[in-house]
Amino acid sequence: MSRDISFEGIRLNQSGLDSPVTLINAFTVPVEESERFMMRWRDNVRAMSRQPGFVRAVMYRALDDTVETRFVNIADWESGKALDAAREDPEWRASVHRILDDPELHIVARPVDFRVELDVRPGDEV
Repeated sequence: MSRDISFEGIRLNQSGLDSPVTLINAFTVPVEESERFMMRWRDNVRAMSRQPGFVRAVMYRALDDTVETRFVNIADWESGKALDAAREDPEWRASVHRILDDPELHIVARPVDFRVELDVRPGDEV
């Protein structure tokens, strides 16, 4: 059963799943704010990576600076319940505040939680 929660003004889905989930967050970041954004995100990922159930996070940066979605974070969690609990951690919440409340950053974050629906590897029959 899932229910919606608000996290620092961003609507998120609290899954309550015992199975693995992936948080995918697409960011709109002005080109001139890219380095500051990454500095703040590194602070955020340090807090995130200390949470029980955290598996890994990868930040992707678009090769084309003219696209709207310039950064995409993909973070894997052992379970939805672990991610739900991590979102309540004061240290992690504070790191999110530092990103969203930074007056020198004008970003838009679009976080969504996912579960694996299909995993195809070379040679697999689909």
